[in-house]
Amino acid sequence: MILKLLLVIGVIAAVYFFFIKKSMPLTKERHNKKQKERDDETMVECATCNTYITTSEAVVSSGQFYCSTECRDKA
Repeated sequence: MILKLLLVIGVIAAVYFFFIKKSMPLTKERHNKKQKERDDETMVECATCNTYITTSEAVVSSGQFYCSTECRDKA
């Protein structure tokens, strides 16, 4: 009888952690992390060839974004 009760409690806990807890609103830390990930994927235009690249891939020089060191050297 106790084994069945523990099994039922375990199933209820598993359902809670897998389904209900995931649908809860984001905590402030998780929200900030997701916002930072989105900010890293901002598209910018190369100052020389007008190609769009992400800020994480861009080469920055004198406040300008470049798609490569070759474009930076041309400018």
